[in-house]
Amino acid sequence: MTKHPRFVTLSKYPPYRSGHAKQALWNNTALAALTGAEQHQVTYCGVSSDPADDAGAGVQVHHVKEVRGNRRVPDGHLLRAVAAELFTVALANDIDVINTYYIDPHATVANRVADALGLLGRRPIIIHSIEGSDVLESVCEHLADGSAGPLFGDVMRADVLCTVSHYTARRFLAGAEVVGGARLADTLAESIVLRYPGLPPAAFDQPATGQLREFRLRSGLRQDSVLISTLGRLEEEKGLDTLVATAELAATARPEFEFVIAGTGSLGDQLVERARTVKNLTVLRNISSHDAQCLRAASEVGVFPTRVIPGFIETFCVAALEYEALGVPVLASAIGGVPEATPDDRFLVAPGTAPDEWLARIGDVLANRAERSAVAAAYAGKFTSARSAQRLIDLANLAADRLNRQAPLKADPVDDYLATWPARLPLLAEVPEPVQM
Repeated sequence: MTKHPRFVTLSKYPPYRSGHAKQALWNNTALAALTGAEQHQVTYCGVSSDPADDAGAGVQVHHVKEVRGNRRVPDGHLLRAVAAELFTVALANDIDVINTYYIDPHATVANRVADALGLLGRRPIIIHSIEGSDVLESVCEHLADGSAGPLFGDVMRADVLCTVSHYTARRFLAGAEVVGGARLADTLAESIVLRYPGLPPAAFDQPATGQLREFRLRSGLRQDSVLISTLGRLEEEKGLDTLVATAELAATARPEFEFVIAGTGSLGDQLVERARTVKNLTVLRNISSHDAQCLRAASEVGVFPTRVIPGFIETFCVAALEYEALGVPVLASAIGGVPEATPDDRFLVAPGTAPDEWLARIGDVLANRAERSAVAAAYAGKFTSARSAQRLIDLANLAADRLNRQAPLKADPVDDYLATWPARLPLLAEVPEPVQM
């Protein structure tokens, strides 16, 4: 493969607010810096008005165009349009690697485009990444109805198969064993490689004191309060009712505390209405990237009481990592891949923990704030977009050099990429949540 590889990433894109939409941008920017070559992204979720969502120099974003479909065959028109854009971009820009975020439905699209390019003698390396809802909503909850089965075929056609966390790999392999027995699970296990998300340099930049003061003033927060906050999607799975109940308890027990819930989502109106009756709770909706960074930096503790719901479990927790990058310790539910985004079990809270215990744990963090801050910052420092992007480059090169191009790249058993404490768990360790049929 060329010394200056060109990637095209197939992903959702801001204003769609999810961790992987941001990660795609961060990785592309890092790839451009590392390779010296222009990188590309194909997306279909619209254009964001937030300047921080701009891909920046060295990255070209291609939005799927409106194309006329066959009126008699409307099924799958969006996927055909995405495939057409991906094919056009890859062909016009001599793309070396197609990288997907989410296998469902991106793996099918990328494979189809790679086959078409192969007919022209231009087949790129394919890297599929198993992410968030791939685990439950696309696989584990669709084992009995058969729709999960074809996804295993899709991923086996990749040159490189990545997962966003060890937890994701274990759940995916558990589903594979249900569909195809131990043989399929073992075959996939030999090929799965880990690629954690990475934060961009800006995530580690501390806002100036004056910016924090101005942010508090503009947001209606006291200048001298102890801020406890969370930032992410305002949805059921984030466990925000636990945070509201914790704020209510703190109103009398810890009057110096102020709680902030920030983000966008379907629960926004309900949370705003609830905040009218909880005097120490503020809800910030549609928060800009600048204000989000100010909120993190101004907080003493970040809290993430996420929970498991049908169709969703956290497979990592980039939001927690963003707090830690600023030296802000977090408390997060010990579910799914969340532990892999935290340094150790002092940063974790058992699922189902009552609000009064959350409040007590917050107090414990504050009593040891300086030490927890240093640990959090050191841990987050391992997760950079440059490191994550270099991982993609290394894997693509290994895949291009392998002898057997008919099977995915085999994982190196001595691979020590970004070793963290969850790496001590065997890949096929027992999974606490049952595979759903």
